[in-house]
Amino acid sequence: MTNTQKIAEYIYDSSSRKIPDEVIDFARLCLADWVCVAKGAIGESAASVVYETTKENHQRGKSNLLLGGVADALTAALCNGTLAHCLDFDDTHIKANTHTSAPLFAATLALGQELDSTEEEILRAFITGFEVSSRVGYGVGEIITERGWHCTGIFGAIASAASACVLYKLDQKQIINALSAAATQASGFTVSFGTMAKPFHAGKAAFNGLLGAKLAKNGFVAQQDMFAIDGGFIHALVQDRSAGLTPVNFDHWEILQNSFKPYAACHLTHPAVDCVKKMLTKVSLDQVQKIDVEVGELAMQVTGHKSGKPTTPLEAKFDMKYCMASALQGSHLMVKDFSDQSIAKTAALKLVDLIDVKPSQKMGYTSAKLHCQLTDGTNDTFEVSISKGHPGNPIHWNDMKIKFKNLVDDEDLWNQITQFGKNQPFTLLRSI
Repeated sequence: MTNTQKIAEYIYDSSSRKIPDEVIDFARLCLADWVCVAKGAIGESAASVVYETTKENHQRGKSNLLLGGVADALTAALCNGTLAHCLDFDDTHIKANTHTSAPLFAATLALGQELDSTEEEILRAFITGFEVSSRVGYGVGEIITERGWHCTGIFGAIASAASACVLYKLDQKQIINALSAAATQASGFTVSFGTMAKPFHAGKAAFNGLLGAKLAKNGFVAQQDMFAIDGGFIHALVQDRSAGLTPVNFDHWEILQNSFKPYAACHLTHPAVDCVKKMLTKVSLDQVQKIDVEVGELAMQVTGHKSGKPTTPLEAKFDMKYCMASALQGSHLMVKDFSDQSIAKTAALKLVDLIDVKPSQKMGYTSAKLHCQLTDGTNDTFEVSISKGHPGNPIHWNDMKIKFKNLVDDEDLWNQITQFGKNQPFTLLRSI
């Protein structure tokens, strides 16, 4: 049985699969994160532009738009998926280097409303989509990112297609065509990071995945072994053929390895920020003369070469020096800390002049090491091996409630999410 066939069989068998309570509860945690980062992004320009651009499709369906009104499921997936990634505060599956929930919940909830699915069916579809996309992207996410691809645009589409296949109850042949139709729309470049295009990648992934499933449902035929270990899909993304896909194995729940962001910035900045916070528990800012920080090579590539003097909030989220300088002044790196006013304040303090960023092969996605030279001539070192929010240093429900309250502060909505899937009618999006 091929990789592609194993994936299709896994999706097809989803309705009979026993899902542990721990996994279902973790999916609710993903939903809580999705809702708060999406609702917290209302007013962001990227989402507003997509919403206004699709207005001709509004009122043509019954899927709720978080910015107001209803639309067909494809339009809702595009708009809500873009909104959920605007703050760059959403969850990340590290091994696939993908913001999975942003597109996946956008597509799943939109189609769930269109089909009048139950909350239990929606959670089951979401979990299935998450497990499939994390297997396809497992171990190649960082490699693909280094080559300039935004994994969310690629694996997010596959996740969305898999989820839609569950809700549509497609057969295995249709599932293969749906996944292949989604994968062939792979898109999103890292050069777009720091612009409106990055959150648009998430919205388009939700749209592309859902479109792939809709096409397959209506008889569309696509490539029949898209996810061959050394096939055309992976070799298009990694053209030097230095990587292949991992043979799929569904013997554990990959969703439990998902990570959540405590800071509203690119995940690759988080280890260095945690190093700064760790340093400030031992020394005061006025003692600091110089800071050298070692980060992973991908973190250096995406965020480390920036000047520390961003001109827009979107740029600031991908600027390692700015994020560290913000942490040096005691910021919690919430949404407000990436406003034009905060950028101006941080620039005035000239804290970025203290910071030098260097790549290190010893550092990875979740680690960083900070060397601090003090004004009295002494030196100290602070290291973080697993930054906050990752498995091994996880965020729990109490942490998520703090994040939720910071972005939304709606106790009734919070209670609905914590009970999602427990036999209530599906009304959540109408409450937002």
